[in-house]
Amino acid sequence: MTTARVAYGAAEIDVTLPDAIASRVVAPSQPTAAGDPLGIVAKALDAPMDARPLGEAAQGAGTVALVVPDGTRPASASTYLLPIIARLARRGFTPDRMRIVIARGIHPATPRDQVEAMLGPEILATFRPVQSSPGTPDMNVKILDDPQLGPVRVHRHVAEADLVILTGSVAPHHLAGFGGGPKALVPGVADRDTVLAAHRLTLDSLVRPDGSIRSAAGTLAGNAFHAALLRVARAFGRTWLLNVVLDTQGKVAAAAAGEVGAAHAQAVEHYKRLFAWREPEPADLVIAGSRGAASSDLIQCHKTLLRAVAWAKPGAPIVWSAPAERGPGHGALLPWFTAGKPSRHLLALRKEFHPYGLTAYSIKRIAKDHPVYVVSEMSRDLLRPMGLLPCTDLQSAIDLACQENQVQDAVILPG
Repeated sequence: MTTARVAYGAAEIDVTLPDAIASRVVAPSQPTAAGDPLGIVAKALDAPMDARPLGEAAQGAGTVALVVPDGTRPASASTYLLPIIARLARRGFTPDRMRIVIARGIHPATPRDQVEAMLGPEILATFRPVQSSPGTPDMNVKILDDPQLGPVRVHRHVAEADLVILTGSVAPHHLAGFGGGPKALVPGVADRDTVLAAHRLTLDSLVRPDGSIRSAAGTLAGNAFHAALLRVARAFGRTWLLNVVLDTQGKVAAAAAGEVGAAHAQAVEHYKRLFAWREPEPADLVIAGSRGAASSDLIQCHKTLLRAVAWAKPGAPIVWSAPAERGPGHGALLPWFTAGKPSRHLLALRKEFHPYGLTAYSIKRIAKDHPVYVVSEMSRDLLRPMGLLPCTDLQSAIDLACQENQVQDAVILPG
């Protein structure tokens, strides 16, 4: 028997496969411990890509907005905010001239205790960060008109700042290719209409002409979603970027800073080097674990399912670890599962787009194209109408997948 460990939220579950099945464990490489995260960040801030160092870039600015990701995007903000704030302070910026804005897109607001864990108690008490407000018109201001997105509105603290420092971590993203970069501005701190307009561009990138699903993870070239976000950030003209790459322990292992496009591209290269990014090699069975923020709700777990699809041969079964202890993740998700067959669902999306409607379509269509054996904290009564095959635990799911399908080789994505 072949034994491997698969993540199920905070737990590591031992699973086995028969020796007759050739199995491969595809896990990220383990980058060498950074040793000096603050030094890595400081070097990036002082030697930026295609931009002046942060202190010089802030010279003459009245106010600075620091944009940090919400709890669904681990970024080690408590580490990198300190050297950013120190450089601004040396230029005479007092806390009342620095505004920290948490970019949540259309995610639910991050609870205060999580904000404190993300930023640290001192920063929370000193700067009193605010969260973006996608559904509150008075809190958002138009910054420009974009040929594809139309009027672009963002949180007023960002719109009114003289310099906007976008921050976050870089990791593969199923829609944008890689996270970080211009995503911190739009959809990060944008209003709801802007978020929806931007995500509408993902419909054709995620859905093939035949209606099947593909992931854009790892792909920036030709990615219409990424291109639009970068165009908007550059047109806004006040952005300066710091992106970090986290190791498997959540510590800063690399960083890049400067002009939003150039710095993001450099951070992506750091990620690919540190984690030995590789193209998928599809198998007869894919076992996909999920951990941390990526396991908290069904919307986040969906990213694990998309990664699994990239490694699955046509029609191959997938065992999906989807703890989703917080449930669906948003009230707008579940109603979309009543939109009928995938073809009808897709027509409804094209008529009235919603990002979580696309998530629902993706789950539904993947479950049509692949047997998906799911292990989750969510009720089976919710999972079955999605086309999923609920199982009690990962080992039972693997055993059933092997019994019901022709499996000669398997890929294990530990999570």
